[in-house]
Amino acid sequence: MEKGSYPYRIFIAYSHEDRVLLENAVKVLEENGYHSLCDKNIMVGKPFTDEIKKMIAHAHIFLPLLTENSSLRPWVHQETGYALAMNIPVLPVAVGTAPGEMTAQLHAVAVCDDFSDFPQKVSAQDIENLVMHNPTEEITNLWVTAWAEERTKLLGEYASWVSNLHYYGRVRQRAALSSFSIPDADAQDEIWKLRDGNVSYSKYYHNLQHIERQALQVHAEKSGCDLLIDPDFCLERHGAEATRTRLEILLDFLKDRDHIQDIRVVISEKAHQANLTFIGDWFSAESFSPKVGESHSRTIFCRHAPTVLSQMRLFDDQFNKMLSQQGSSPEASRDWAIGYISEILQKMTSNKTQSYPI
Repeated sequence: MEKGSYPYRIFIAYSHEDRVLLENAVKVLEENGYHSLCDKNIMVGKPFTDEIKKMIAHAHIFLPLLTENSSLRPWVHQETGYALAMNIPVLPVAVGTAPGEMTAQLHAVAVCDDFSDFPQKVSAQDIENLVMHNPTEEITNLWVTAWAEERTKLLGEYASWVSNLHYYGRVRQRAALSSFSIPDADAQDEIWKLRDGNVSYSKYYHNLQHIERQALQVHAEKSGCDLLIDPDFCLERHGAEATRTRLEILLDFLKDRDHIQDIRVVISEKAHQANLTFIGDWFSAESFSPKVGESHSRTIFCRHAPTVLSQMRLFDDQFNKMLSQQGSSPEASRDWAIGYISEILQKMTSNKTQSYPI
């Protein structure tokens, strides 16, 4: 297996009597470019069963280590059943034993006691084929919310959960002004009134938005971001001052090279399509609004890794094509966007008495 293969997340189910085998498996997988997940990733004080289910649900592959010890432990079979129910690809690995119960109908890979021959038994292409076998069939790993507050709350919680595992994903977002037009300020700060304009929101919602901004910024600082935005639009309901404030906040984010080194920006009216957010390929959130500038009426969250990866690759293809058509190089797109937004703000400042055109 070639080093530098796609960093698929592989959840390892094992018996605690096989800790040495687990350590060997983690070492081999990490050396070959994969991210391993297991109960060792659970933070102290977190509900054990719930966290295990979350990690399995976010994994590209579920890998049970089948040994004499694990054959006597019901939770390995229970976790396998959960992975199958969530449509997570299962790759049983047998060490000195044959698969049984839940894994009996799946082809198991036999490896040596130290797991060292796994790369020879399972190629990078084998893993790719297993993950991408048919992600469109997935229907179980979806959450739908009809409330803007719930959408914001889940975005912050999901993004924070990933970073708490010490993994970080590139932020990809399609939205008129993106989450980075949200103030990185306490909900008591006066900037929220300016951002709200003619439509007031609760401090509770402001606090949730602040958490969303901070959670996404952590990932942007670590892994960069791709933003498909349209700074030319105007929030009619909120007024020109609210539009100006949001543009200024977004501009400050783009200028912050001390914290965010890697930003690529595409400016297009296509940003008004359903809002879409990715944190790496850990999860996606697609939001729909009855009208541009209004609150989201429905958001679909997906954490099924093969499906999210497929969606993310489609976004990347479209984003890169639009970036090429924009006429600015990927490296220069950030400065180009800064200049574009700055020019809009200058026009707004020089013509405050007139409504800014949509």
